[in-house]
Amino acid sequence: MYEPGRIIHQGHGFAVLEIDGKMKVSWAEGLIGKPVFYDISEANFEKIKKSEKDANEVLFFCKYGNWPLEKEDEIEADKNFIRECPELLLEIPENQKLFDKEELEMLLKIARDKHD
Repeated sequence: MYEPGRIIHQGHGFAVLEIDGKMKVSWAEGLIGKPVFYDISEANFEKIKKSEKDANEVLFFCKYGNWPLEKEDEIEADKNFIRECPELLLEIPENQKLFDKEELEMLLKIARDKHD
């Protein structure tokens, strides 16, 4: 294995180290740049080395405990939220681009009815 405390991999803004026989990923966080440390599996260590995008996904996973949503999933989550709060279509017109014409008209009617 690796020597304790030795940097195993250096990425953009983060490093993977071995500390006390465990692999940890570390980066500076917060206003003062305090270092944080998270355990990282061998599989995620391999993924972190593939690309900057993969590395960012692994860092997100380490911090939040779940993987970031794919773009399509993120858009669908936004649409579902707006379906629950259709007034956001009036407050933020940019949201209207997410929907087809038929659904948009229905949601705008609901939003206007709530507003009146």
